[in-house]
Amino acid sequence: MKKVGIVLLLVILVGLAAGCISDSGGSSTSPSTTTSGGQDYVVVNGTKIYLDEIHFYMYGMKTCPHCRKMKEEIPKTYGENSLTYYELVGNQENEKLFQRIYQLTGIQGVPAIAITYNGTLYGIIEGEFKVNATPQIIQQAMANNGTFLVVGGKVYLLPWDNEDAKKTLGELYVLFVKHEMPPENATAG
Repeated sequence: MKKVGIVLLLVILVGLAAGCISDSGGSSTSPSTTTSGGQDYVVVNGTKIYLDEIHFYMYGMKTCPHCRKMKEEIPKTYGENSLTYYELVGNQENEKLFQRIYQLTGIQGVPAIAITYNGTLYGIIEGEFKVNATPQIIQQAMANNGTFLVVGGKVYLLPWDNEDAKKTLGELYVLFVKHEMPPENATAG
């Protein structure tokens, strides 16, 4: 079952997240949105994903057209407060944090986007991607008990039950969500 989930995620992401490759539009891959008790959600393979629990953290550059597109698409799809943005141009602290992200993941390009759901890190993507596929990414990460890393057009699973992966995920959580240099013994958030 894990291979099927990873293959599905690969189909969703390949070509969309690799090195800022542009999404040319096309049909939506997201299930229809339902509202219950004032909260919008989608059901992906039997799992309810509440849209207001999704948050994105993005390192980018004001000179990058892909960063600008993601800065527009994410809030348009998930709400005005769904994105925390860190500018790299002219910001030495953000550059230092991004350098550590590169050391941990190999991500060299922008945008570099972390996806959290209810405070848990489910995906880290280098480049532009189809934001309406986010619920599927989250559901597949849950089903595979790990966090997806998409870098250089390749999809990796960082399993939550692996000590090395947990340490790396802890550092990435601090870099993206807390926006600070991680301590030596960081753990996943």
